[in-house]
Amino acid sequence: MSTFLGVKCCLRAAPALRLNLQNQVRAAGSGVTKATVIGPLAGSARFCFSVWAASRHRGPGEHVIALARSQFQQPWRSSPRRIEHPRRTFFGSSGVVTDYVDLPPGYEDEEGLPFRRDGELDQVTTNTIFKGSPDMTSWRANKLLRILHGRRVAGSLEDPELQGNTASFTEREIQQALGYLRAHVPVDEIANAGLRAEDELRALESMAESESEEDGAQKDVSARGKSSPWSLYRESGDKNVYGDSILDKIRARNIARREAEEKALEEKRKQEEEAAQQNWGGLATTEDGRTRQVAMSPKEEAYRAEATSELEAPPETPRWRLLLPTTIFVAALVPLLWWASGLYSAPAEDRRLVPWLTQKDATIYGLLLVNLAVFVAWRRMGAWKFLNKHAIMDMVMPRPTGAVAAIFSHQAASHLVENMFVLWLLGGLLLDDASRAEYLAVFVGSGAAGFLASLYKCVLTRHLTYGLGASSAVFGVICCYFWLHRFEGFKILDLPPDPANGMQGLGIIGLIVGLNLIPAFRQLPGQKDWISHLVGIATGIGFATLIEERRKGSGNKDLVLEGQNVNKDDEDKVKSKQKS
Repeated sequence: MSTFLGVKCCLRAAPALRLNLQNQVRAAGSGVTKATVIGPLAGSARFCFSVWAASRHRGPGEHVIALARSQFQQPWRSSPRRIEHPRRTFFGSSGVVTDYVDLPPGYEDEEGLPFRRDGELDQVTTNTIFKGSPDMTSWRANKLLRILHGRRVAGSLEDPELQGNTASFTEREIQQALGYLRAHVPVDEIANAGLRAEDELRALESMAESESEEDGAQKDVSARGKSSPWSLYRESGDKNVYGDSILDKIRARNIARREAEEKALEEKRKQEEEAAQQNWGGLATTEDGRTRQVAMSPKEEAYRAEATSELEAPPETPRWRLLLPTTIFVAALVPLLWWASGLYSAPAEDRRLVPWLTQKDATIYGLLLVNLAVFVAWRRMGAWKFLNKHAIMDMVMPRPTGAVAAIFSHQAASHLVENMFVLWLLGGLLLDDASRAEYLAVFVGSGAAGFLASLYKCVLTRHLTYGLGASSAVFGVICCYFWLHRFEGFKILDLPPDPANGMQGLGIIGLIVGLNLIPAFRQLPGQKDWISHLVGIATGIGFATLIEERRKGSGNKDLVLEGQNVNKDDEDKVKSKQKS
C-alpha cells in the first residue's frame, strides 16, 4: 500500500515539477542563476527537485569544495562518489548492499556487511558450505561471510592491508565462502573495485590541491602530529608529481612494519638484559632457547684464568720449529708400535682382569671407557689447565705427545657419541684378524698420523687452532679391516639378496673416502678435519699391508689371535695327547 501511495504522489506532483524544471533551464540559459525563483513544491516533488538541483548547481570546481566541506563535517567519509551521486528509491531496500555507491558511512572491514535478508546461517548450512572444516562454527562462518561480502562491495577484496582480519581462516575456507557468496549474492566486484580506485585517485588529487591552497593550516596540523581527516593515505616524503604507485605504497608499508618489529625486538632485548642484571639468582633464556651464561664463582674464575693462555697473538715462530718435533715423534712412534705388537702374546684365561668378557669386547669397552673418562674430566674446571696443555693438539704451540693424547679427548657430547658409536659398531671387526697389540698399534698410529697431517695443514695455511677426537683412529682401524678383505663381499641387513655377493671391501673404503672428501670441496666454516681422516685411512691401509706380510712370514706361526685362549705350548700338548 505504501508503495502505491508513493507512486501516486509522484504522478500528482509531475506538472508542478515539470514547470519548475523549465524555469530552471531558462535561467541557466540566460546566465542568471541567482535571479531564478523556484516556486514552492510539495511532497515528493520537492524531494525530487532538491536532488536534481543539488547536482545541477555545482560546477566542475565546486565538487571538490563540496567534497572537502562534507568530509570536514563528517570525518568518517572517505569516498567523494558517495556524496556526489546519492541514490534514493521509493520502493524500499532489499537489506543486502551490493553496489559500491550504497556502501554505509560507518562500514568497517572487520564488521563487514549483511549478506542475507533472512538472518544469518545456522550450523547445518555452515556444515554444507564448509565441507572438510570440522572446526568451522556458525558464528565464525557468518563473520567470514560478512567480511568477504563487505570487501566485494567496497572493492577491497585484494587489498593486502586488510588480510589481517581473515588471518584466522584458511585459504580453503575463504575460497568456499567466496564461492557461496558469488553463487547466492551477485555483486559486480570488478566495477566496485574500479569505483574504489577512482575515488582514491580523486581524493589524492584533492589533497594535492588543498595542500597548495592551505599550506599554513596543514603545517599547523602536521606540527601537532595530525593529518587531514579526509586523506586516504599517509603523506610521503618524496612529493612525486605523478603520485605513488601501489607497489611503492605496499613497499613503504612493509618497510615501516619491519622497522617497527625490529624496534620492538630491540626494546625487548634491552629489557631482558636489564632484568638479567638485576636478578643474578635465576636463569635467563635467550631468543633461540639457549641458557644464558650466569656469573661464575671466584674459584671458577681462578680455574679459568689458569687454563687460559696470556698470549694475545701467536708467537712469531718459524714453521719448521713447529713441525719438526711432532714429525720426529710420530715417525718414531708408528714403527715402534708395530715392532712392540709382534712381541705380544695373549694372557691365559685365569690371568685376565675381566674373564667374563671376551678379549675383543674387553678391548673395545676399554677404549670407550678411556674416552668417556676424559670427556667427564673436561666437565670439571679444575682439570682445564692440565687438559688444555696435554689433551689437545695445539697448532700454535704444539706438543709432540698431544698427537696421541688428543685421540682420547672429546669436549662435545655429540662428537664423543658419534666416534664411539662407530668404534663400537665397526671398530671391533679388526680384532677377528689381528691381535690386541696389533689393533692398538693401528688405532694409535692412525690417530697420531692424522693429527700430524692436520698440524701440517694448519701451520702451512696459518689456520692456528687446535684439534682433538678419535675420528682418524676409528677410520684407520675400519679401513684396515676392509683392506684385509678388500675382494670379499659384504651385505648390510642381508642386502643384496643371494646370489649377489654384496659390496666389496674396496667399495666400502672408496665410499668412506668419498664422504670425507665432501668438506674439502664445500669449504664451509666449522667442517670436520677431513685431512686427518684421510691420512688416518691411509695409515690403516698401510698397517693392513704389514699384517698380511706378518701372516705370510714363517716366524709368526705361533701368533695367537684375539679370541683364542691357547698358545704354542698348549697346541703341542694337544698334539702329543692325540698321538698317544
